[in-house]
Amino acid sequence: MRQNKSFILREIANIPYLLPYGQMMADRKHGVQVNATGAYLWKLLEQECTMEELFRCSAEYYEIPSEDLTEFQNDIRQFVKQLISYGIVIDEPYVNTNLHSVTLSIAGLGVKLLGPAQAFPQEFCPFEAAGCEAIHQEVLFQPGFPPARQNGSLLIRNDELMVLENSEGYILLFPQAKHIVEIHLSFDGSKVLCYCLPPYDEDFHYDIFHALRLTYLYLSQKKGMVALHSASLLYKEKAWLFSGHSGMGKSTHTNLWKKLYKITLLNGDLNLLAFENGQPVVHGIPWCGTSEICTTVTVALGGIILLNQASSDRIEKLPEDKKQLLVSQRLISPAWTTDLFDRNMKIVKDIVSKIMVCKLHCTKEPTASEVMKKYIDCYLDKLKKSGD
Repeated sequence: MRQNKSFILREIANIPYLLPYGQMMADRKHGVQVNATGAYLWKLLEQECTMEELFRCSAEYYEIPSEDLTEFQNDIRQFVKQLISYGIVIDEPYVNTNLHSVTLSIAGLGVKLLGPAQAFPQEFCPFEAAGCEAIHQEVLFQPGFPPARQNGSLLIRNDELMVLENSEGYILLFPQAKHIVEIHLSFDGSKVLCYCLPPYDEDFHYDIFHALRLTYLYLSQKKGMVALHSASLLYKEKAWLFSGHSGMGKSTHTNLWKKLYKITLLNGDLNLLAFENGQPVVHGIPWCGTSEICTTVTVALGGIILLNQASSDRIEKLPEDKKQLLVSQRLISPAWTTDLFDRNMKIVKDIVSKIMVCKLHCTKEPTASEVMKKYIDCYLDKLKKSGD
């Protein structure tokens, strides 16, 4: 237990009070009057304390005789519980030992979900891995509100997301997600605390599933991976990613390939790029927009095709700077700070240097896939002849 730093001990006409300020005052939290013992306990809670430590220190300070010790401890326990219920003292954020646990393996990263079993979205089921040894991220579902609302420096803000940074990590707010109060994310990505509101219905699962995409992408970026907004297909044992703004025709183009060439679609909206043994790959992840097309497998990355609607079909070769720039602009991995932005750019530079990147000016006709397929075939033939 420790003090909520948004409350302060002050005397009014020589009477001690614990009073809210800042965000707590904005949230209309109430203060409490305390006596000398309460003020003493508050000072002890400047540092993390257990209830037993409060008992011992205060009993020694007030020289409580042994016959009065039980009653004294009961008074302290009731007082501290009252402070916790008011949010004046912060207890451990979770004490429930009957949590359900599910371990996921996504792109080789172990993610453990802890919370009510009915809170877990079913989209994660194909990625469950009971034997996963390493846990890289622990996600705790905590029903209800945090004991104290934290603030921080505002990094980004839009209608769907607000990101704040403080000394302990990031606070993620989702204004349109009614089931999410806030999510706390540690700087190293290993700890995620989701304050959420039941019932655990379809809307709840939708909100949580999409919010956890962000925390996972933050972790994966720490591990050298970036997520590209794109639809992907499997052709000649390689993944080919088609990226463009919403409505540009990603799904239309990949579906043409599926219809004409009987190929397999990998993901309809999002692809995680990484390196394995020095070669770029695409990892399967559960997030795929509304397409419902995703996979759990990892495939070698062949290339990235940037789409642009046009009246005819043609391929535009790109200089190195445009390749890196245009691909980086299609990422959805976090770029909240300059460090995160530079990390994205470094990963893109390394990946782009080893794959095919071009722009396809295209119609929505079958000729678009024919032009692209021919270009890819020529590219693969050149690779084969060069021995790469």
